[in-house]
Amino acid sequence: MHVPAKRPDILPLTSLRFFAAAVVVAFHYDPERFTRMPDFLQNWLETGYDAVTFFFVLSGFVLGYVYLGTGGERPKLDLRAFFVARFARLAPAYYLGLLLALPFFVAAYFFLDEENPRDFSTHAVLVLTSLQSWWPPSALSWNPPAWSVSVEWFLYLSFPLILWAQRFVSSTAFAAGAYLLVVAVAAFRVVVMAPIGEQGPDGWNLAQFFPLFHLPQFILGVALGRMHLEGPRPSPALAGWMFAVGAVGLMILFADLEDLPARIRSNAVLAIFFSLLILGAAQRGHFAYRALSTAPLVFLGNISYSIYALHQPIGFYWEWYGPRELDIELLNILDFALYFALVLGLSALSYLYVEKPLRRRLRGWGTRRTPTAQRVHAEAPRA
Repeated sequence: MHVPAKRPDILPLTSLRFFAAAVVVAFHYDPERFTRMPDFLQNWLETGYDAVTFFFVLSGFVLGYVYLGTGGERPKLDLRAFFVARFARLAPAYYLGLLLALPFFVAAYFFLDEENPRDFSTHAVLVLTSLQSWWPPSALSWNPPAWSVSVEWFLYLSFPLILWAQRFVSSTAFAAGAYLLVVAVAAFRVVVMAPIGEQGPDGWNLAQFFPLFHLPQFILGVALGRMHLEGPRPSPALAGWMFAVGAVGLMILFADLEDLPARIRSNAVLAIFFSLLILGAAQRGHFAYRALSTAPLVFLGNISYSIYALHQPIGFYWEWYGPRELDIELLNILDFALYFALVLGLSALSYLYVEKPLRRRLRGWGTRRTPTAQRVHAEAPRA
């Protein structure tokens, strides 16, 4: 089996994951509490769903960057090693988050009358098997942000087919086709799915979380990874401008996203700015690359998955046992700062003492100890 040589980590992309995760944390904390914050800043904190879309694009880029061949190479995945690595990447923090949220999950069905007890078993099985996004009533069960992990598993299952299919088209055609698919699905969601989403919570869950609607963004990310590998790459100066345009464009869109027409706030537009941001950040030699490669930001990026997986369960405890429950009056911004610091601290502990050790052990158990398998094991991406 031929596999690409191990490629260096692109540190700025690791750091960018932290900023996306931080937006999700603020989104679930409830940005409306920041009443003294300027409207455009408050609006930025209400884009948690779009931050998850960024994760899907970035995940595709990282897998494409690691596993695609160049210069005529036609690598074949060791499927066993690939999926063991994916499970090792997702499972530890995912199930730790479920464990932390378990008391609140049970209470919602049997003690607080918030959910129908007859649905408990169905929702529990679907969440434990990461299938909740396929069944709208279960999409936000137990640990609501975990819906994206359900989608991520579908994207990983799709990756071997994408890896095979992209060999038959040029890099440019692959990227163009991927973007056209993003546009087509975005139009379908605006025209067909939006009315369904207005029919109630289950319809809204279907429109927002169904895995097939997120596949085009992932494929686009894979195409961007191939473009980065095959080139031509932009000069450092151009890459810096690409990053700046992507970042500023998103800031402008996010400053008033909810009030924009649906066709403007769709993935067809957001994907353009996400692509500029990722491709720009991936190129060495400019200001953003250097700033995002600093050790503290890279570490925060490394713990970003734990931040994402654990922040909502931590938030449950914060709501029940935090300052407000103890009748301690704090400014909302101070309350959030303390909560966010707690999330960062616990996520760092999770990364160091749960994620990393279990990831190594799971990969060790599941990988054939042959020279080829060991190479694939070493090349498993940090997506």
